[in-house]
Amino acid sequence: MRRKFGGVLLLLSILVSIGAGAANAKPIKETDKFPKKLTNAGFHPQIGIWYTVWWDDEKPYSDHWQDWTRYRPVLGDYASDDPDIIRTHMQWIKQAGIDYVILDDTNSHFADGGNIANNIEAIFDVVESMPEGTAPKLAFAIGAGQYAGNSVEAHMKEVDLIYEQYANRPSYYYWKGKPLLVDYTTPDWFYKWDDERFTVRWATGSTGDAASVAPDTGLWGWVFNEYVPNKEVFGVMPGWGTAHQGRPTTPIDRQDGKLYTDLWTEAIKRNPEMIVIASFNDHAEEIGIEAITPRSTDVKPWVDAYGTPTPDWYEQITKGYASLRQGFLEDYYYKPENGKQIYKHENGRMIEQSAAPRGKPVIVVPKAYFTGKFLKDEAKKPDKNVAVDVFQTWVDDFKGIRKSWSYETLLENGNTVQGLSNGAEFFDIKKSGLDPMFAQIADPKERIARKGFKAHPAWLDSKGWSLGKVAVKLPKAKKLILTYYPGKVNTLSDGMTSSVLVNGTLVATCWVTGDAGWKDRVAVDLSQYAGQSVELTFKVGWGQEELGDEATTAYDAFLIGDPLIVTKL
Repeated sequence: MRRKFGGVLLLLSILVSIGAGAANAKPIKETDKFPKKLTNAGFHPQIGIWYTVWWDDEKPYSDHWQDWTRYRPVLGDYASDDPDIIRTHMQWIKQAGIDYVILDDTNSHFADGGNIANNIEAIFDVVESMPEGTAPKLAFAIGAGQYAGNSVEAHMKEVDLIYEQYANRPSYYYWKGKPLLVDYTTPDWFYKWDDERFTVRWATGSTGDAASVAPDTGLWGWVFNEYVPNKEVFGVMPGWGTAHQGRPTTPIDRQDGKLYTDLWTEAIKRNPEMIVIASFNDHAEEIGIEAITPRSTDVKPWVDAYGTPTPDWYEQITKGYASLRQGFLEDYYYKPENGKQIYKHENGRMIEQSAAPRGKPVIVVPKAYFTGKFLKDEAKKPDKNVAVDVFQTWVDDFKGIRKSWSYETLLENGNTVQGLSNGAEFFDIKKSGLDPMFAQIADPKERIARKGFKAHPAWLDSKGWSLGKVAVKLPKAKKLILTYYPGKVNTLSDGMTSSVLVNGTLVATCWVTGDAGWKDRVAVDLSQYAGQSVELTFKVGWGQEELGDEATTAYDAFLIGDPLIVTKL
């Protein structure tokens, strides 16, 4: 619903005056600690930002503002198809140093009675009417057909529409030689769908829930609660939360900008090909950076270092970091990581300051920025003692690189069912699957996340064991030892058994009971099978072997953490 908004220039001028408020810091002296000119420090990623497209200022969709948000943009409760709003947003995004926006079409292009489709069309039209070089490029994030409908057909309907109506427009963003399309979905869909017309990249609700199966190109959204190591992309966000909407979620606190600053600093050190920001204006999930003010006294405003309300706090931070591809900004403040001294960049020089400024952020700059010696990625060097990374074989199987895993359910009555049945589970460990365990552990140092499997014995109708089987080619070596860490998710479980079989022969059994948490590492000697191709089986039961008929399947979630076959302990 298009409308003209009045007073934008006045409002923006007010914001500028707030952001440029007089600093309480006094200049001390110039410094020669920094290069006088930084135009090529080796930091040259592309930068993208998610952008919400379903805002409106007329009924019924104006209710999105009233029902879902606790903050109001300084531009007012706008409509996403308002050409003046679009132009203002896109100009700022481009001037801040951001290359393209990811249009958040993940609720379905056909949602809101066609309103979202109308808004997106308006955004393309306005961007393409702007002078060359004054607007960012545009890309899409979709996925409702997958994560909500579990339907390839519904998903392809949107993919085809985007390709036919938008991908060939001059404003569309290309990555790796093709139009970029972000597939926001559940991890189960990763690698299972692709389209040769696009460069497809994946996003999910929370990066922690997809870390173990994340593509080599990393995750492009949505909540960057965990870093997924890769060389291509690094995600940053200011904070996140939906609890105010009545959802059972735990907010990620902004820490008055520290979270955002820390993520940006880490992004610079990692020096990826791409940095993705979530988000410009998703105020429903409180992950936006757009200048805002509280709707009521129930929530606190964004503030500077002195607690003074600063509506454009995150816009300033974003511009400060995104601009580091070219060098320091005039009248911006900087501080070396792990250092205490604050500097103001003025007339091409760094001037030491006596205190933090008012109304302006301090951009924390890693030492690597000055030297150009960035970390390429945080992947550890391979352990020469690891003969087979058992979990990596599962990842390769999931990706379709090779087919080596299969599953069975052995029921208490002796019947064997191919696949997982009767509630049996055998999947990779998700961060959310560790939450019950973490909730019961008093010592924060024990909040360890490991790669591996979360298994549960069969419990519906008939009890039974869940079995995960993998075909493994063992190298020739004097010693081969299977190691893994057993984990107990819930203290209320009466105990579980974890057995290891080789070619159907039992070679080891582990009994896990007691409090929740990780237990001592298990080591199983496989030296006699060196040089052979074997079938390795992990068999998880509900404790019948130890407790007999008194054993129950309640709360019997079991973890197999960091499974490896090593040549040396």
